[in-house]
Amino acid sequence: MTDNISITNTLTSKGADKAQCNLFGNFCELMIRVFLALDEEEFATEAGWEIAFSPSASDADAGWKLVAIQAETVTAVQPISINDLLLHRMAGLMSRAVSATSIDALQTVRSRAMHCIAQAPMDIAPAVCDVAKEALSSLDQMIEHALVSDGDDRSERALPLAA
Repeated sequence: MTDNISITNTLTSKGADKAQCNLFGNFCELMIRVFLALDEEEFATEAGWEIAFSPSASDADAGWKLVAIQAETVTAVQPISINDLLLHRMAGLMSRAVSATSIDALQTVRSRAMHCIAQAPMDIAPAVCDVAKEALSSLDQMIEHALVSDGDDRSERALPLAA
């Protein structure tokens, strides 16, 4: 019999457990960041800030970068339930949306999001279904913004949002 007993400190697994427990909360935070970034885009467009400031310095760009970071946070957690799986997939699609380089790519992401929601099991939690539908709504707003910005002569770029 050996006397070697190894005890490992599982701080990383505790952190992973905490992230797993907060997957819904992290996804909700992602959606808040998306809505704030969309509001900032609208405000910047209405104020005509693209003329006065470089696009890399705008608050809207910083907002989209935060969305991309939060989407990566959510997708880093492995789903363990059907609720988690839907949120994980929708976060991955949000990540693709903010890095999309064309309106066609955004529309493809939107159609995949619609498919994910349609294919979700019937016993999914109502709150999860609601935030997934909010994500779909935000994708619609991203497409609308990109279409408007694409036709705007003042806008140097509409996509990717998190450039």
